[in-house]
Amino acid sequence: MRCSALAEHLAEPMIGSVDQRTRWLLLEDRSAWGSHAVDDLFGVAASAAAKALRLRLLLVRRREGDPADDAVRHAMLVDTVTRETAAWTVGGPAEIDVEEVAHRPVGAFGPPMADGPLFLICTNGKRDACCALRGRALMASMAPDHGARTWECTHLGGHRFAGNLVCLPDGIVYGRVLPADGPRLADTYVAGRLDASLLRGRSAWPPPAQVAERELRLRTGIDGVDAVRAESSEVDGERATVSLATPDGRTHRFALIAERLSPPRATSCRADEVDEPLHWKLAAT
Repeated sequence: MRCSALAEHLAEPMIGSVDQRTRWLLLEDRSAWGSHAVDDLFGVAASAAAKALRLRLLLVRRREGDPADDAVRHAMLVDTVTRETAAWTVGGPAEIDVEEVAHRPVGAFGPPMADGPLFLICTNGKRDACCALRGRALMASMAPDHGARTWECTHLGGHRFAGNLVCLPDGIVYGRVLPADGPRLADTYVAGRLDASLLRGRSAWPPPAQVAERELRLRTGIDGVDAVRAESSEVDGERATVSLATPDGRTHRFALIAERLSPPRATSCRADEVDEPLHWKLAAT
């Protein structure tokens, strides 16, 4: 059984499964992506440094093609906290300093992108077959209305939740997105709204805050992307407290606990071992 089908069969919750990364760096690359495409291009050290700096490094493309076409590539930087974006051209990854990208003002890298939101879909099949099978079908469904805004990308994490759809500049991540869902979710995001039903999380926030946000939206019906603000998120071992603010001036506080999901399962089609994924849930009151 494919890992995505297994996760669905076990009703594994998706919310809170997004790694906290406040900035995203997207580098255009048309080569055939391997199972560790970012490491192959940037190097293991740069990839590890980016993770420590909460910078998501991804390769993106419109289509696979001749790597010789990448003599000049687009690089795009997105800050999911300030919602700033910038684009510039580079000759390759050697021209990109990961630490500089993580810390310098976004505007220092290039002009702001004026084309509206960006949508990313993981199609990195060499990393996990589910991303190719489900991701490419999702890409095709986005082409008629959102093709100019949508990019294939390398591994996002959570391939068992394929198809994965990222909405930038906010870093909203949806999972188990069917081809019929993609255009609808994109339209919703362009309109400044968020659909909590397929939400995996918001990359600018830690996992407990992602879980609390979905719960608050389901309770209140609030759907504006920026209508919920994180005031605090504190983690102490397997317990967390989160405070979220809403436009009515109220502060909503949540207590959460971490648990390991059972039974153990393969979290990737390529996994040699089984795991019990960590999940944050609301504490009983």
